[in-house]
Amino acid sequence: MTLYSIKPNLTKVTKSWLYFGSLACVVLLSFASNFLSAIAQGQSALSVENIGVYTIIQYCLMAFFMLLAWFTSPKSSQLKNYKALLITAFLVRIVLIDVTPYTSNDASRYLFDGRIAYEGFDPYRISHDAEELTQLRAKWQPPQEHATYVTIYPPLALALFSFSSSFGVDHAELAWKCLLLLAGLLTVWISALVLKKAAKLENLPLVALSPLLILETGVGLHLDAFSALAVISALYLWQRQLLLYCGVAIGIGMSLKVLPVMLLLPLFFLQKSLKHSFTLVLGWVVTLALIYGATVTLGYLPVGSIGVFFEKWRNAAPVFMALESLFSGVQLVVALIIITITTVLIIAYISFKQDSDTQTNPKNNPRKNTDTIYLCMQASLALPLILSPVLFPWYLMPLIPLLALRPNIFLLAWSLLMPLTYEVLGDFLCCQQWQPAHWPTVLLAVLYALTVLKIIYYSITKHNEKQRKKKSKLDESCPTGTLSFAEINRKTSAVIKKDTLAASPVQMAERSLGDINIIEIK
Repeated sequence: MTLYSIKPNLTKVTKSWLYFGSLACVVLLSFASNFLSAIAQGQSALSVENIGVYTIIQYCLMAFFMLLAWFTSPKSSQLKNYKALLITAFLVRIVLIDVTPYTSNDASRYLFDGRIAYEGFDPYRISHDAEELTQLRAKWQPPQEHATYVTIYPPLALALFSFSSSFGVDHAELAWKCLLLLAGLLTVWISALVLKKAAKLENLPLVALSPLLILETGVGLHLDAFSALAVISALYLWQRQLLLYCGVAIGIGMSLKVLPVMLLLPLFFLQKSLKHSFTLVLGWVVTLALIYGATVTLGYLPVGSIGVFFEKWRNAAPVFMALESLFSGVQLVVALIIITITTVLIIAYISFKQDSDTQTNPKNNPRKNTDTIYLCMQASLALPLILSPVLFPWYLMPLIPLLALRPNIFLLAWSLLMPLTYEVLGDFLCCQQWQPAHWPTVLLAVLYALTVLKIIYYSITKHNEKQRKKKSKLDESCPTGTLSFAEINRKTSAVIKKDTLAASPVQMAERSLGDINIIEIK
């Protein structure tokens, strides 16, 4: 099922009114974050216990108007016809620059980790509750729930945190917001260039007006905004066959957060030349070696507590929770490895079958092939998120540019369902209780099940279609006016059976010898 099939047929005037109206509504809903922030800080008559509900409503409304803008946007291949959309994308992000974060306290963790490094300590070895950090902790007030863990973030992310924290406790958050704003705007602009070259510019609203990209960048202040930028930058370079720099972009993305490395899987197998594959991997390896080598040289040990994080936390992970209820210990690990390897092999096989050259000039090649490529990219990035024991809405940010390249109802539904997990926000802000409800996880489980069923149905349908095409080609290979191969075989078998029953043993032997002689002559 594609989303193109459900777009309504409207008059030009109606579409124009709906388009510009939806852009205006997205701006107003972005402004609403100021009021939600006031509620979260107890500066409003509305109860902070309902902040999760208000946040979900904001996400749902923004998603609705994003889809409306997409359905009614200009069907043009020229960027100049999307000026209003690009201006709106800038406005909805810039109005959030003064909003105090309320959906997450990750930014406080980022900045304190950065300040630890800035002060000369190793955040990979020293936790927030260390005695040496007493004065620093009193000044910066990092989240209490993170106190016993060392940092989990890669070196380049830590460098950005340190840069922001260098502006001091009063201005560090603003510095971080400015970096995120730049990353968000670059993501929109590079996405526009990628979509233009892929002849899919009409899907730009899915990136420019995405609630996940807007709110998780401007309100949540999440590092994943840079992951989204790394993914779309890698695709931009790959489209232009700059494979060495594409590998560099993936390496930089992995040094910010691990997920962008999954883009390497389909891109590697898309290359029909070992030289091209080697060039791609070379850029990635050299970039990682330089970044991690410099980190170790400076005296840091970039390992962190990511294992502890995944061991202690559970959220919106129906697949992992189902496996955890069936297996434990080594069995659980083996089950995850089997699922991972199987899926990776399928993605690698499908990617290898595609012609990598089709992407360099999509207008002259079947759209179906490039759609398959983009689906492989989506599946590759989604795999670790689906199997992860912890999943938050902002983890999906790198997938949004890929959604615009190949819109499908399952990935879109995933991005719309994940903000429902913010129902936990009210109890967390008012009472410091982290008790997620089960219903968002159940909805995700239903979505995953429907996706698997759709894949199975598609595979069976595809197989049957191939069989029909093979049979059709065999029939077409017969001369006009003659019987098909199937009919010839059927009639020949009937005649042979009839003759055999009527013939004597001597006649049967003579016919057999005759057949042998004919075969030898041929």
